[in-house]
Amino acid sequence: MEGQIEELGVPETFDDHPCDVGTCGERAVAKLDMRAFCLDHFLSVSFQEIRAHYDGLKSQPYDSNAMSSFRELSSIWAREAEKLVEEARCADEETKGRLLEALLWLSQAGKSLRRSPRAQASIGVWLRREDSRRTWEEDTWTCSVSRHGAGFVLRHPVDTGGRVVITRKDKAVRGEARVVYSRLNAEGRREIGVEMIDRDNFWD
Repeated sequence: MEGQIEELGVPETFDDHPCDVGTCGERAVAKLDMRAFCLDHFLSVSFQEIRAHYDGLKSQPYDSNAMSSFRELSSIWAREAEKLVEEARCADEETKGRLLEALLWLSQAGKSLRRSPRAQASIGVWLRREDSRRTWEEDTWTCSVSRHGAGFVLRHPVDTGGRVVITRKDKAVRGEARVVYSRLNAEGRREIGVEMIDRDNFWD
């Protein structure tokens, strides 16, 4: 534990260390990116900065350095949040709930980020969805591909988190994928993004 504290540059105790946000002055309980935060500003200011960083990643072309920076920052934030959940001074249910909700968001956000750059490409596929409620198969094509996933336009609805089987028409190879987003575009057509589960570099 002591080594971990030294690694993050966190003082052994925050008893006499004030929050670094403006003129707050409240006792700091966590540190992130060389700044100390009281509990309220840790849950508001520092978490909102992480969310803004995430929104920037989603709206810009893939950048491996920015992606690594986000993952490192969110990992440190999560470790600090997990410590606070366990501490008696943060034991009230409302605070725990806010911390746990933020941790859940971080986990889901990390899974939704692309692990590799995407390129525009049109590859014909058969996309099949099977579950207890409905089964369908659609003849479609990729809008973009990456080493770990792809984007498609579909007629059928599919939920985020659902799984689909993809068969490439050109090579007759199959792979299973998880849906990481499903939305309607400006033309009212459904777009989905998937991450391959059982194959690496499915699109060569």
